[in-house]
Amino acid sequence: MQRTLARALLLAVSLLLLAAFPVAAQSDDDGWLLSSDSDSVIIAAKQDITIGSTDSTDGLVLFEGSAVVEGTVESILAVDADVTISGAGANVERIFTVDGSLNLAEGATVGDVYYTGTDVIDDGTVTVTGELGDMQDELAGALAAIVAVLIVLIFVVLIGFVIASLAMTLLVIAFGTNQTRRAAATIGEDVFKVIIVGLLMMIVPSALFGLLAITVVGIPLALILLVFWGMVAFLGQVVVATWIGERILPRGRSAARPYGSAFLGMLILLLLSWTGVVPLLAGIFGTGAVTLAGWRMLRSGGNPP
Repeated sequence: MQRTLARALLLAVSLLLLAAFPVAAQSDDDGWLLSSDSDSVIIAAKQDITIGSTDSTDGLVLFEGSAVVEGTVESILAVDADVTISGAGANVERIFTVDGSLNLAEGATVGDVYYTGTDVIDDGTVTVTGELGDMQDELAGALAAIVAVLIVLIFVVLIGFVIASLAMTLLVIAFGTNQTRRAAATIGEDVFKVIIVGLLMMIVPSALFGLLAITVVGIPLALILLVFWGMVAFLGQVVVATWIGERILPRGRSAARPYGSAFLGMLILLLLSWTGVVPLLAGIFGTGAVTLAGWRMLRSGGNPP
């Protein structure tokens, strides 16, 4: 399949390169015709082209017209055109058609024939020395393969993200249990303050990031702000996960390290992340709780309030 697509693309590019230096041109109200030196390449739009049994050309590019080939042509590229290859003297090495029709008749000889959206008529007397294939089927197969690879890739990335999130959650609990619990406690104690601070932490950093990113000097600061805000947002998710987990598993409140509660809470948040609403609420409550707990620690001189 890849070999076929590559050869078809090479055909189109080759024809365009061969016609890079046209020396003769004709035009009328309906279309135009370009031909290179010695008619080695012919490019036409809305024209009727005839290549007689004693004629030969390297390339024929045809748009919205018709062509009757009875002689020798190296390559044909036709778009929305009607092409007829007929006669014992007709010999075409490569044909690529998009839409329109292709009539193979009366003992002609053709090499590789690629087509998509084209009505192909073969009277059975034509000798095909190369490949004859519908590009639409191959393109559909290629698209299906790409979609399948993307689905597998997305699945692997999601699994990796879930594993990494759960691992980071356990790591935060291992080294910051007290800080996490103090931040989680603010959710139940000062719900209104947590919501207000959380909304500010969702809006203000976004506005600052946009203002800093419009200047070259501010881009590094914007990236630093983005990293810092991302860390706060993730810590907020861990805080919310711990708060949820300890209400589902009450024993986790008295545990020295509430690994089970935090793990269960984060798993619930990840499973409900597709809703869009749950991540938003977790972001508001989480960033609000972390920011409020951090501010209280700064006011108390670094000592837990």
